[in-house]
Amino acid sequence: MPTDWESCYRAGDTPWDKGAAAPPLLEWLETPAHRFHGEVLVPGCGLGHDVRALAATGQAESVCGLDVSPAALAQVRRFPAAGNESYVEADLFALPEEWRGRFDWVFEHTCFCAIDPARRADYVRAVAEALRPGGRLLAIFYLRPWSGGEARPPGGGPPFGVEVSELDALFAGAFELVEESVPTRAFAGREGRELVRLLRKTA
Repeated sequence: MPTDWESCYRAGDTPWDKGAAAPPLLEWLETPAHRFHGEVLVPGCGLGHDVRALAATGQAESVCGLDVSPAALAQVRRFPAAGNESYVEADLFALPEEWRGRFDWVFEHTCFCAIDPARRADYVRAVAEALRPGGRLLAIFYLRPWSGGEARPPGGGPPFGVEVSELDALFAGAFELVEESVPTRAFAGREGRELVRLLRKTA
């Protein structure tokens, strides 16, 4: 059964929200050569911590956080603006027509791992459709969410882990890998379980 994200936010049952931007994102941004530009989309933004971190750099023309939960976006108003960010209630799998080919960057963190693995090909198509030709996807992929190290224990998730070989196969048709790294900083319990990838839209 799909997760009822609205009910989770209304009940405050949000263990994925750590109250701060993702440490791998902050680490990536500290490298001078790593710069955003143009319009940035952050799907599944939740309470917007990553959105604000990106907006605070002042590099992008705009940073748009997208989430399906009105309750999550209502809570975003508790936080002071960091820059040129905005938020939209929408479904990544049903983007407004005017958003197709609009964005220069997409930043991914906890959206991919939250969806049903059966929809991962749909996710790749949706992100590719949102990006301009040559647009870039910066993603923090959750490889092994569980203490046993497995990506998908029976009946487990979200979060759903992913194998590197599956990432390679999923994104190969529309993206090329620009760079990847294992972050040295992570939220407690995620050390060594994440992979940062920068991909460029090719199709």
